[in-house]
Amino acid sequence: MSLWLAYAVGAIGVGVEWRAYLLSCGHAFRKWSAAGAILWAAMYALLGAWTAAITMASTALRTMFSSWLESHRHKQTASVGFVMLFAALTASSWQGPVSLLPAFAVINTTLALFYLPNRNMRIALLASSAAWIANDIYWQAWPALLAETVAAGLNIWTIQKLRLREPPEGLFDPYR
Repeated sequence: MSLWLAYAVGAIGVGVEWRAYLLSCGHAFRKWSAAGAILWAAMYALLGAWTAAITMASTALRTMFSSWLESHRHKQTASVGFVMLFAALTASSWQGPVSLLPAFAVINTTLALFYLPNRNMRIALLASSAAWIANDIYWQAWPALLAETVAAGLNIWTIQKLRLREPPEGLFDPYR
């Protein structure tokens, strides 16, 4: 029974994450994406996958902080802390060079969330999606591959929509 509950919670998490990628507003994207990560953390905890649960809970916290923090100094401190956390999680769960794929994905996402304006953030997230997709293919994680591929497609669709609606933005805006 708990296996089905875990999968149900995970499926809801996938739906919530897909919803996040459809939203044009960067703040709303972060809110929904964090909610999806919390659901995935719960799913992994129900499955007994504690490293994955802790990593997902950390990504939820990171995503929320990236939206809440206003000052450049606080953003920089938080982003460095999360990059160090994800590097430590990678080192502690090292399984060879393939471990660099999720490490790159979470660190790239961290930097994009904290430092890039909405459209450019989403473009950077495509590189994270590519790393997750490669990781999912390597591990034959077909449900995760489907979820990430659809999320990348939704992200591309939203990026195109934003291109038509938003004025051009700088590549890097630490004070946004």
